[in-house]
Amino acid sequence: MLGCVFFLCLVSATHGFAFQIQVELSAHTSVDSDEISLGDVAQITPHAPQLESVRLGRSSSAGDSRTLDRSFIARALQRAGVNPDKVSWSGADVVTVTRAGQRISTTDIQASISSYLAGERNLLPDVDINFEPYQEPEAFVAPKGKLHVEVIPAADNLFSSRSMTLIYRVDGRVVNNLTIRGRMSAEGDVVVASSRIRRGSKIQPDDVDLVRCDITDTDEPVFSLAEAVGMELSRSVRGGDPIERRHLQPPVVIERRAYVKIIAERGPMRIEATGTALEDGRLGETIRVRNSS
Repeated sequence: MLGCVFFLCLVSATHGFAFQIQVELSAHTSVDSDEISLGDVAQITPHAPQLESVRLGRSSSAGDSRTLDRSFIARALQRAGVNPDKVSWSGADVVTVTRAGQRISTTDIQASISSYLAGERNLLPDVDINFEPYQEPEAFVAPKGKLHVEVIPAADNLFSSRSMTLIYRVDGRVVNNLTIRGRMSAEGDVVVASSRIRRGSKIQPDDVDLVRCDITDTDEPVFSLAEAVGMELSRSVRGGDPIERRHLQPPVVIERRAYVKIIAERGPMRIEATGTALEDGRLGETIRVRNSS
């Protein structure tokens, strides 16, 4: 018995088989991986794991198929060291191998965009955001595995984005990249000028109102009256126009040529002196001053 086992191992090490094997081919089969092996397309008798792992080539794209005929498979076995005289064949003459996948429908694509916009609405609960594609996106098939979808608007300002890019990853690997063009619409309660406000004016409570309007073309809308009142405008605004955050700046609190107190401290030492501002200063800014002492 021990001699018999030793003999079979020796034969296997030289890639030959001292016994007849039966290979029964399936007419249709599917695979999940990038590679097709003999075990994917055939039943081998007696069971031979080393033959089942014989590579037959790459599989097709997810959802697509390729065909392998019996002669092609026989040549792959022969290259693996199998004596053709020791193989008997049965089953199909041609095997159709389909790459298994997960179908991403048009509804799935639109749902991914809607889910992203819902997250943005959570950050801006008083704003209604919608995206309408110019044409219906086409469905596709992704490989099997853990799917992750990343949605990226075309512009930093979501409201002005004219397209959305969807990156599909399966098990961390990018499998598709879609750019969907469409119309973004956004509506919310924003601060608007109740009448014309000139550049450099300090905004008073009567100068602004909170109005619900279309903010699709507004880059940096202001959603609170408290954010605007007391601030200074860096450009003129017409009545009815939204106030944008980029045009707001703190008012001047120290005017040029005004007297200021200069304080220098180090450890327990404190020195005070009077000075003159050489430029206007706003809250939080650093300005140049001249020591008058």
